[in-house]
Amino acid sequence: MPYTADPDFESFVRDLPKTETHLHMEGACPYELLKQMDPVKYANPPAFWADDFRYESFDQFMVWYGEYCAAFFNSAQRYHEAMKIVLGNCVDQGCRYVETSFHLPVLLGMEDSGPTLIDAVRSAAPEGLELRIFAGMCHDDYKDAGLELIEECLTWEGLDGIDLHGPEYIPLESWTADIWQRARDAGKYTKAHAGEFMGADFVDLVIDEIGAERIQHGVRSVEKDETVQRLVKENIALDVCPISNLKLAVEGVTTMSVHPIRKLFDAGVKVTINSDDPFFFGNRLSEEYYALNQDLGFSKKELTQIAGNGFDIALVDEGARQKLKDELAGYCADRIDS
Repeated sequence: MPYTADPDFESFVRDLPKTETHLHMEGACPYELLKQMDPVKYANPPAFWADDFRYESFDQFMVWYGEYCAAFFNSAQRYHEAMKIVLGNCVDQGCRYVETSFHLPVLLGMEDSGPTLIDAVRSAAPEGLELRIFAGMCHDDYKDAGLELIEECLTWEGLDGIDLHGPEYIPLESWTADIWQRARDAGKYTKAHAGEFMGADFVDLVIDEIGAERIQHGVRSVEKDETVQRLVKENIALDVCPISNLKLAVEGVTTMSVHPIRKLFDAGVKVTINSDDPFFFGNRLSEEYYALNQDLGFSKKELTQIAGNGFDIALVDEGARQKLKDELAGYCADRIDS
């Protein structure tokens, strides 16, 4: 993406204590590892890194995933290698806390167990980084061997939560509400992707039917005032990924300057900024901050508030949360006008 910043703003964003709470492991695959795996096939940068590239559909996005990354993620060791680089990049960009997810059904084609994969990812985290790991699943994954896998993951001690992802237009099935409730009963946090390729009604649906505690994307909530007001009233946060929304041609996001995050923020919705699938969008977390500043007029003070939202929703105890927020306040004390 064509987002750069002057040295002062680049330094401000880089060192701003922040979070990344919407990051897919497979979609963050480091390109250097793909080139090592197959130097010929991956010799040239992918077409979707072009600034003007727009996906035709989510289905096309999934085709590209199969073309580029599916073959790489075939073992816990591969996840470890990838996430060591990915999480290191997060820390280099000022992240103190990261939530990341893997696609649960990948385990059906691997010899490694879920707990082994989770341990491999956790051991890749740089010292001092707070890491939370989620298992993602699609609307129709509760069948055949996938049924047993979903049931089993609720017992994994190292798994912090579950996330409903994949095509939103696949009808929500009845099993989801039961699994999401039992996940919460087991002490796991529950999220859901909504309001990206389906409208505000689907955001309401996943809150009402499965009790999602946080929404991934959620930007199309702006299509219905009642949904926006509900998000504010119920303090339901949206983990927003602006560059992803632009490149995936989410309805209403024709340019970054009209991205709904401005309306959502101004309405009082708690939003965070994230990179989603950085390999497939050619973006870095810092560029998301640049985009909001340059195309949507977010000030340093407003971006600091968004960074603080990430600490508000972080899955940490109150002592750790306060420490993170104190660090943010200290960093901004002499850098932002009150």
